[in-house]
Amino acid sequence: MVDADIITRAIGGDESAQHALYDAFHAAAFRLAYLLLQNRCDAEEVVQDAFVYVFRNLKRYDPRRGSFWTWMRVVLVSRSRNKRRRKQFPSVSLDVLAGLDRVPPDGRTDSSPEGALELHGVQRTVWEALQQVSAGARDALILRYYEELPYAEIGEILGCTADAARARVAHGKTQLRSLLGEPEEERTRQSSIVRAKKAGVG
Repeated sequence: MVDADIITRAIGGDESAQHALYDAFHAAAFRLAYLLLQNRCDAEEVVQDAFVYVFRNLKRYDPRRGSFWTWMRVVLVSRSRNKRRRKQFPSVSLDVLAGLDRVPPDGRTDSSPEGALELHGVQRTVWEALQQVSAGARDALILRYYEELPYAEIGEILGCTADAARARVAHGKTQLRSLLGEPEEERTRQSSIVRAKKAGVG
C-alpha cells in the first residue's frame, strides 16, 4: 500500500512522490497489461501511456471513490482494450510470463501467472486456451481471478453491469472448458467439490 502522504505530495507536483508511485505500481500494471495484451512491447507502451495520463490528471483522483490502484487499473484496462482493437497479437508462451518475477505493490509474493490467476496447477495448455477465449470474456476472467475483483467493479471497468460482468466470466469459463475438452464427469466432480467447500464440508 502507498502512504496517503505520498499521493498528496504527488498531486501537488512533487516529482519524488510521483517516482515513488511509479515504482510502487509499475510491476503490477505491467503484469496486468501483459495478461490483457500478450505482447511485451505493447504492454510496456500501454503502461507508460497510462502513467503519463495518470500523472497529468492526478488532481482528478478522489480517494473517496477508491484506492489509487483502483483508478490506475481503470485507466490501464481501458488503454489495453483500445490498443488491442487496433491490432492482432501473436501468441506468447507461458515461459515469458513466468519470467516476470517482480513483487506486486499489494504485498502478494506469488508473481507467476499461475498464482496471479489463482488457477492452481495451471498447465501450458490452460494458458494457451485462455488466449483463444473471446476478448471480453478473457478480460473479465483476468480481472476476476487475477485482480480478485467483485463483479460490480469488473462491470465498472469494462463498461457493463455487474450481471453482464458475471455473464462474461461464466462465458469465459465455458469457452475454456470447451477448448480444454474437459469431460462432463470431471466438471460435475469439480462443481461438487466447490459446493462442499462452500458448505464447510471436507
